[in-house]
Amino acid sequence: MAEEFAIGVDLGTTHCCVGVFDPEKNTVDIIENQYGERTTPSYVAFTDEKEIIGKNAKDRVARSPANVVYDSKRLIGRMFKDEYLQHNLSSWCFRLIESEENTPLIQVTKNNMAVTYKPHKISAKLLGYMKKIAEQKKGRKINNAIITVPAYFNYNQRIATRKAAKLAKLHVLKIMSEPTAAALAYVHKNQITDCGNILVFDLGGGTFDVSVISIKGKDITVKATSGNTFLGGRDFDNNLAQFIVEKLKDMYGVDVTKTETAMWRVNCRAEKIKLALSFERSVTLDLPNILNDGREVDLVITREEFETINAHLFRLCLTTVENCLAQGEVNREDVERVLLIGGSTRIPYLRDMLAEYFNDSDKLAQGINPDEAVAYGAAIEAATFKRDKKTSGQRINEVTPLSLGIDVMGNLMSVVIARNTPIPVSVTKTYVTVSDQQKEMALNVYEGERSLVKYNTKIGTCVITLPLRPPGYPVDVTFSIDANGIFDVGCNTETGLYSKLSIDYEKCVSLKSDDMLQDAINNEAKDERENQDVDKEWLEATIEETARWVRKNKVREGSEMEESAILNKLEEVQSICKPILEQVGYNASDLSIPELYKLYQDQPLHVHLE
Repeated sequence: MAEEFAIGVDLGTTHCCVGVFDPEKNTVDIIENQYGERTTPSYVAFTDEKEIIGKNAKDRVARSPANVVYDSKRLIGRMFKDEYLQHNLSSWCFRLIESEENTPLIQVTKNNMAVTYKPHKISAKLLGYMKKIAEQKKGRKINNAIITVPAYFNYNQRIATRKAAKLAKLHVLKIMSEPTAAALAYVHKNQITDCGNILVFDLGGGTFDVSVISIKGKDITVKATSGNTFLGGRDFDNNLAQFIVEKLKDMYGVDVTKTETAMWRVNCRAEKIKLALSFERSVTLDLPNILNDGREVDLVITREEFETINAHLFRLCLTTVENCLAQGEVNREDVERVLLIGGSTRIPYLRDMLAEYFNDSDKLAQGINPDEAVAYGAAIEAATFKRDKKTSGQRINEVTPLSLGIDVMGNLMSVVIARNTPIPVSVTKTYVTVSDQQKEMALNVYEGERSLVKYNTKIGTCVITLPLRPPGYPVDVTFSIDANGIFDVGCNTETGLYSKLSIDYEKCVSLKSDDMLQDAINNEAKDERENQDVDKEWLEATIEETARWVRKNKVREGSEMEESAILNKLEEVQSICKPILEQVGYNASDLSIPELYKLYQDQPLHVHLE
């Protein structure tokens, strides 16, 4: 029986790459497509008769821009009104419309009819193509794959990637983070057995990841990861294209954005100019009849101009590096290698910036092709999954990229598993009921770094049935993430243990920010003020409701029933007020209702809560 291969696929925003481990040579074959190219443009073109994928699809954009789809990876897991999607709408030539579920739909025309596709279905076509060229190369059926995604992809984006693979008739052995795959490739290709800290700087066409990774023998351990799912080479291109548009408008009085084909020619040329400026100090625009009036254009773009118009992106890259190092508790001096992954790392300014930041240009690692490293590493991991004895067999210790938690009183985010926690992991936290005879508890699960849940991404909800008890009844909630990043929720009450609770997943989520850590840092003061306002509202509401209860429930007989009712009410008030009052040094159990009301009105607490 023929050996069953498992492939490693880098499903990139701008290019895809596929590899298969060769046990005889102890290396990875990066598989060429039908045009002899080792990477395939992530483009799908639609005609009345067929679908075209790759280089030929990209070449068709100038002729039929509205029917060529790209950047599907940037659309996965987003809502149509997402501010980042809306900001970039004008940069795409194909049409996006809003679905009934508020998700983006890609609309093309076939046989004079409008046809729509969900973003993950476009990704499925790309995966199917990579599967096909691997099968043609190996001469056999391939069913299994490891597919890479940005380390900063959230849970829903990873689920969407799995859906795409299923449509492509691929069984996903593992969803692997791109920086980790690149590190594995670097370790394998250069036979590295010990390296304290490697910073993987992965800047591709559409996404950006930074990870700090250490290597000890066969253990590859991710210490921290950070990134931005809407930063990549495409953004450098878009800025350069906009610069060219403004220069043409100033010099010749023509707005080329008014003509769809002219704008696409500018976009294509901007990408090529960016590439050329990595080797040349200046490049001529070279777009005959771009003004559409016979006039020739004399415009030269310099490397300095390119660096100036993209200065804010370079700064954002460095800020992400700093955040990742801080999260991993690693000093820049302790980084031994900086592994550059992704085609955009060829930009000279980026290399100079990193060499200066780490005070050593020799730290920039050149040991593997930046366009192929991710697929290479995925293929090694795929062979390990297939138990190929000739693979290196490194153990990969990943981390969870984003914090996971539930909403609690005041719409606050109670973190159960913090970002950059090593996985697999299982964490249990105890929560208590706040209402008397509470029948159930709804666990709304969120992902993100902000202290208020409204700024984070909701994953879904699961509901726990409770025995009827007084307020303060404890419920142990357990979050578990396995080695493949699969997330489960469980709980434990006196009535039993419940594992793998059914989660009612959100149909779609809005990514609140593409760099959630930096967003949390930037808004820390604002969130604190909002938290304090929410605390004050809860205290005020509790005091008013308790006062009404006291007036309504007079002690008449001094019976056990009346005593029990008072104690239950007191426990309810304490469960609400205790976490708020502890922030300012008071113990809720020591306060009577009048004392609580007086404290609420006192100036120190009043100032703190406003």
